[in-house]
Amino acid sequence: MEQQLKQNYDFFIETDLKDYKGEWVAICDNKIVSHGKDVKEVFREAQKKYPDKKPLLSKVPSKSAMIF
Repeated sequence: MEQQLKQNYDFFIETDLKDYKGEWVAICDNKIVSHGKDVKEVFREAQKKYPDKKPLLSKVPSKSAMIF
């Protein structure tokens, strides 16, 4: 489980998510499985698609961020 979480996090960091600005995304198996403005709905949809997995949930910033 820990390895899968790291892989999904790496996918989140490395992927161009400009189409999801200001939205929540759920990531499972290195792909976006759900997205939207309501985090609860995004989580429910991800759980419905992948009931045996724990999705990585993150909000995509609406503005650019600089990370040091």
